Amino acid sequence: MAPSPTKICNDSLEGRLDFRSHVKGKRHSQLSRQAASSGRSVPPIVEETGPAPNASASPSESASSTRCTRCRKHVPQSQLQDHLKTHDLQERLDSALEFAESNKCGFTIDGLGGVDFGIVGEEQKPVVRLRIIRESEPQPTHIRLSKCRLLSSSRNDQHSDRFSVELVGSPYIFPGRPRILRVTFQPSYAGRYEDRLELVFMNLATKARFVIHRRLFATVGDQSDHEQLQPTAPYTRRKRVPLNIDGPIRRGLRPPTWTKTRWVNVLPNFDVPRQITDILYKRGAQSRKDVLALLKGFLSPDLNLRTYGSRFQLLLHLEEEQMKQDLDAYAMEGVSLRPKHPRYELEVQGLAENRPSVLVGDFILVRQDHATDRTWFQGRVHQVYENYVSLRFDDSFSTYRGNSFEVRFVLNRLSLRRMHAALINKNNPVRLLFPGPEHIRNLRRMSSGLIDKISPINRDIGGDPEQLEAVAAIVNMPPGSPPFVIFGPPGTGKTVTLVESMHQLLANDNTTRLLVCAPNNSAADLLTQKLSTLGPSVVLRLNSLSRKLSELPKSLHRFAIINDNEVFAMPTAQDIRKYRVVVSTCITAGVPASLGIERGYYSHIFVDEAGQAMEPTVMVPLKELADDKTNVVLAGDNKQLGPIVHSGLASVLGLKTSYLARIMDREIYDLDGKSSVGGRGVTIVKLVRNFRSHPAILEFSNEHFYNNELQYCGNPILTRSLQDSNELPKKKFPLIFHGIIGKDQREASSPSFFNIEEASQVKKYCINLISDRKNGIRAEHIAVITPYHAQRIKILNLLSRDHTTREIKVGSVEEFQGQERRIVIISTVRSNTDFIGADINRMLGFVASPHRFNVAITRAQALLIVIGNPMVLSLDPLWRAFLNYVYRGGGWRGKTISWDPAGAVDPFSEQGYDGETRQRAAGEAEETIARLKALITRKNGEIEDGFQFELDDSDEETGHFGFGEGAVFREED
Repeated sequence: MAPSPTKICNDSLEGRLDFRSHVKGKRHSQLSRQAASSGRSVPPIVEETGPAPNASASPSESASSTRCTRCRKHVPQSQLQDHLKTHDLQERLDSALEFAESNKCGFTIDGLGGVDFGIVGEEQKPVVRLRIIRESEPQPTHIRLSKCRLLSSSRNDQHSDRFSVELVGSPYIFPGRPRILRVTFQPSYAGRYEDRLELVFMNLATKARFVIHRRLFATVGDQSDHEQLQPTAPYTRRKRVPLNIDGPIRRGLRPPTWTKTRWVNVLPNFDVPRQITDILYKRGAQSRKDVLALLKGFLSPDLNLRTYGSRFQLLLHLEEEQMKQDLDAYAMEGVSLRPKHPRYELEVQGLAENRPSVLVGDFILVRQDHATDRTWFQGRVHQVYENYVSLRFDDSFSTYRGNSFEVRFVLNRLSLRRMHAALINKNNPVRLLFPGPEHIRNLRRMSSGLIDKISPINRDIGGDPEQLEAVAAIVNMPPGSPPFVIFGPPGTGKTVTLVESMHQLLANDNTTRLLVCAPNNSAADLLTQKLSTLGPSVVLRLNSLSRKLSELPKSLHRFAIINDNEVFAMPTAQDIRKYRVVVSTCITAGVPASLGIERGYYSHIFVDEAGQAMEPTVMVPLKELADDKTNVVLAGDNKQLGPIVHSGLASVLGLKTSYLARIMDREIYDLDGKSSVGGRGVTIVKLVRNFRSHPAILEFSNEHFYNNELQYCGNPILTRSLQDSNELPKKKFPLIFHGIIGKDQREASSPSFFNIEEASQVKKYCINLISDRKNGIRAEHIAVITPYHAQRIKILNLLSRDHTTREIKVGSVEEFQGQERRIVIISTVRSNTDFIGADINRMLGFVASPHRFNVAITRAQALLIVIGNPMVLSLDPLWRAFLNYVYRGGGWRGKTISWDPAGAVDPFSEQGYDGETRQRAAGEAEETIARLKALITRKNGEIEDGFQFELDDSDEETGHFGFGEGAVFREED
C-alpha cells in the first residue's frame, strides 16, 4: 500500500497499524481540536485498506475497499465524495454548536452540558432555574440579553410550545447581579423531547453580539419503567479474536442421552472447495463487484437441469462461509471452564439471545491459553442452559483452577450437508424443477361436479369456493403432476385448506402416505395440531435430536418419539413405515431417506409456508423422497416472509428467491389470465376470502400487495369487537399509529436494539386493554411483535411484573407468520434521527422489509396498534404510505405528522425519502452554522475574523422584544 498522508497532519504513514496508531496519538488529536475550534473543516479519516495480516475479510464485503473509519462503513467509490461531505458537514455543525454552548465573554450560564428535566409524568409541569452570571470587570460596559428563543420555533417544530422561557428581572446583565431564567417544560405525550435555548447578548458600546446555547432534554414516561430497563452496561462492539485453528483436534463424546440411530445412507462432508474460499478472501480483489465477477465464472448464466445442482451448491458454500464468519465473532479468549465431572460448564454471554445459537450436539473447540501443546479439544454440547453450556470432552482433557482457555464455536453443518446431498443426487424430475406446459397437457380445471363431490371434514370450508376448488384439484391430481400451489394471502386459510386436502386423500385411498413439511418447527407443530384428530397411530411428529423437548407443545408429545432421558429419538426404518403421515421440518425430512426409506414411498409431499424456505431446503424432501409418481403440494405466499439468507453474495446470486417464488414466475402458474396454459384452478389456486381481520386492518395490505382481490369474510362478532374501544382515537377505525420519539439503545456486547419509551408504551396499552373488562380481553388475545430480540426481552421484563400481562406472547415477525391474535401491538424500535447521514437501511434495519411489514400488519383480527418514530419510519415509501392511511383514517396519536399525508406515495419506489430528508437536514445545518458564525466574537468583543454580518438596529430597542422588568421571553405557539 502506498504511503498515506492524513489530511490534518500531512504525515505519511506506512501500513494499517501505523495509520491507526497515528490517529489515536497526541499530535493528530491536538491538530484536530485546533482545526475544529478555529472553525476550519475537519475532514473525516478515510483508510484505504486491504485485509489485515492473518485476518479474514468478510465475504459480504470486498477484499480491498474504501472504508470510512468514522462510521466503519464500506462506501462504493462512486458515492465516496458525497459520503465524506456528510461527515464534513456534521463535523462543522458539531464544532459550531459546541462553541455556541461554551461560556464566553465573561458570562457563565448554568446547565453547561445540557439541562435535563429527567423522567417527567404526563401531568407534571416542571421548572428549572438557570442563572446568568457575569464576571467582574474594571470598567463594565452595558450588555443586554437581546434575544432568547428556542431553535425549534425556527423550524415550526411542534416541540416549540413544550418548552418556554421566562426572564426574571431586567434584560441588562451587570457583574455581581445574576439574572434568572425560568425554563418550563409542559409535556403533551410520552417520549423524548429535545430543544436548544439560544441566548443572544449585545454589548451596547461595541455593538458586538455573542451567543450562548443550552440544550434542553426531557422524557415523558414511567419513571419505574425507565429505571428497570436501563442498559445493564455500556454497549461495546464485540472484540474479534484472531481465528487460527493451527493445531490437532481431539474429538468430543456424543451426548449419552441420545438413542443410537442406524443410518443406512451416510452423509458426505461437502466441504467448501478451496477455489471458492480463495475468491472470497482473495487479497487482490478490489471490490465486491470483482468478487461477484470471479464467482460468476463458476456459474452458468442460465439455471437449467444441467446447472441446477452445481449452482445451488455454490450458493450454499457462500452461505456457509458467511455463517462461519458470523459465528467467528463470538470467539473468546481468557475464559475459564467449571468442572462438573465428567462434563465442564462454559459461560456464554448472549446465549439467551441466540448470539451465538448453540444446540445440543454442537461442537465447541477449546485450547489452554499460552500452552506449549497447541492441541484443540472438541467439546460436544450435552446441555444448553440460559447463559452456559455443558460440554463433554475426550477423557484426556483436564483443567485446574486458574486455567484459562481460547474458545471457538463450530458451525453445525448437518442441515447444509443434507441440502448438498439432495442437490447432487441423480433424481432431477423436470416436472418438479422446471414445470412447463408439457407437464399439464392432460390437466383441466375442476368441474363443478368434481368440486361438489367433496364432503368437507372441516365444515367451514364448505362456504369458500376457492378452498373447495383447491381441495378438489389436489384430491384429483394424477400421479406425477407438476407441483400444485395454494397461494394463500393472510387469513385466507391456506393451512386449513392444506390439512383438509390431507384428510380427503387419506379417507379416499388406504395406500396414501403423506410427508408433511414446513421450514420451521413452529409451523410443523401447527400442522401436527391440525392433524391430531387422526391420532398418534397415524401421525408421527419427527423431531431433530437437538431440539429441546420443552419446545414441543405438551399436547403433541404423544405424536413424537421420546426416550427415557426425555430427549427426542429417531425411529427405525421399520417403525417409520407404521405411520401414514410423517410431519417434520424440511431439513429433518431428510431422515427417512437416511434411514433407508425409498423414493416414492410417500404418495404426496406437502410443504406449508414454502415461501419461507430456501430452495435447497425444499429439495431435501422433494429430491430425496419423490419419484416420478409422487405429487407435491406447496402452500405459501410470496408476498410474505422469504428465506433467511446470511450471505449478501448468495442473496444477489439467487438464494434469497424461494422455490415457491421461482416456480410461480413460470407461465403455467399465471394468475392474471395472461397465459394460455395452466393458471388458476389447474396448477394454482389463489385464496381470496379473508376470515381474519377487520376490513380497515386488511385494506392497506389488500390494496398494496394483493390487487384488491381479497374479500372481507371474517366473523363480525370477532373482527368488529373492538371498533368502539376506549383506546381508539376514532371509533369504527380499529387502527392506531402511536408516534413516539424514543431512543434506540444497545447494551453490553449485544448488537440488538431496544427502545425504552416504546416498551413502556406497549406495557401501557396491554394493561389498559386488559383492564377494560367490557371487551373481555385476556393475555392470550394479545401479541406483541418487535423485530429486535433485545426489545423483546425488555418488553417481557415489563409485562412479567403484572400477573394479567405476563402470559402475553412477545416475538419477532417470523415467530408469528401463520398466526393471528385479536390484538396485535407492533414496536418498531428504531429512532435514530441523524438525518444528515440518513441511510434507510441503517436507520430502519429489519423494519424496512416489505415482506416483514406485510406479515406484521396482517396478524391482527380486531385491533392493530403500531408504535414508532414517524420521522424515521416515513423515510421508507411503504411505511409512509401506511402512516398516511392511518392518519387519514383518524387513527393517529402522539407526535403529529410532519409531512402532507394527502401527498402521492409510490410505496414500492426504490427511492426512499432519506435523500430528501438528508438534503433538508443538511440545509438546516448549513443555515445554523452560518447564523452562529455571524454571532461568534472574540473575548475582547471584536468580530471574529472572516465573519461578516449587518447589525439589526432594532435589537437595540428594548420595546421591540417586550423586555421590561419581569418580562416574559416565550416563543409563540
